Amino acid sequence: MTTLEDSEGGAMASSGVRSSLLRWRRPAVLIALAVGLVVVSVVAAGYRPGAPPVVRSAGGRTAPAFAVSDLRDESRTISLEQLSGHPIVLNFWASWCVPCRKELSAFEAVHRRAGSRVTLLGMNNQDTRRDALGLLRQAKVSYPSGFDPSGRVGEAYLLRGMPTTVFISTEGTILATRTGQMSESELADAILDLFAVPLPGS
Repeated sequence: MTTLEDSEGGAMASSGVRSSLLRWRRPAVLIALAVGLVVVSVVAAGYRPGAPPVVRSAGGRTAPAFAVSDLRDESRTISLEQLSGHPIVLNFWASWCVPCRKELSAFEAVHRRAGSRVTLLGMNNQDTRRDALGLLRQAKVSYPSGFDPSGRVGEAYLLRGMPTTVFISTEGTILATRTGQMSESELADAILDLFAVPLPGS
């Protein structure tokens, strides 16, 4: 049988619990509001996630050699040796990678502007040929791309994320890498900075 004292004690306990919850809830609400304001401010300022700067390589590491099937023509092979003597922009991409899909048109635009002065080469990584070809057609990409379903080339280049772009000198040295989506202007600026090759329209 519950006595008056028990009822009063229970009521007082419930009141204490509610007060404690309210004390914890108010700071949590304020913190959530503050975080929301920060996010809104960052978005308004034009911040683009996944866009770190181009990182220059130290020590002049030689670009690992590779020989892979041409994505568009299985009977042909694309190798690093074939491309030596020209500045190379090697871009690792895949059809399942959303940022990769978004940047392909930017790379195609730079390819058209660069002409033969800079070689752009895609490296389709851990993908299916059918899906990769479908995306190239959709994005109207004309520069060559290798096909590496096993991801071995990516491993050799210490791939840490997708997309990744590697800038290779005419001597075959890795000058810099960039992990994350690149815009047309970012890619053109990197080519000018690393290869000293200005592009029309820059």
